Amino acid sequence: MRPLEERKFLGATVSAIIERFNKEQWEVLLQTRWKPKEDAKHSGLLEIPGGRIELGEDVYEALKREVREECGLIIKSIKPGKEIKTKGKLEVSLAFVPFCGERFMGSDYVGFVFVCSARGKLRRKGLIDGKEPRWIPLAELRRLVIDEPEKLYSYHLSALKYYVEQKEQGLI
Repeated sequence: MRPLEERKFLGATVSAIIERFNKEQWEVLLQTRWKPKEDAKHSGLLEIPGGRIELGEDVYEALKREVREECGLIIKSIKPGKEIKTKGKLEVSLAFVPFCGERFMGSDYVGFVFVCSARGKLRRKGLIDGKEPRWIPLAELRRLVIDEPEKLYSYHLSALKYYVEQKEQGLI
């Protein structure tokens, strides 16, 4: 085992699969990833809103902040939205249940994905990154995941595939 001072650790992210039922079908919000200076190779791909959890920030507050910053929406509900807070001797701990976890191998981050509903007006361009948010029918998301995965940001690809499978089976 390497000495502690030589080891590096993962950062944490949150992401939102924002869904709505519109005109007799389920839709999911996708946006264009836009970080040409920080992440040029992934800029232009489709993604779900999300980003890094700030130090000391609550996971749900980070999720709400990221969605607001990137597409302007306000989260109404989070599935499953289960949490348990427990006060210990010195601190309060939190157990929470995301929809799933996500990570692409070789990255410096591990993420928590939540299925959400939201309200408000879409912003064409995020405050920091992300642009052109749009609602995609579930059938189109399925087609992208299966037939054109190269159009999706890899970090979210498996989470989106899992979401489509679970949604089609009526499990969420």
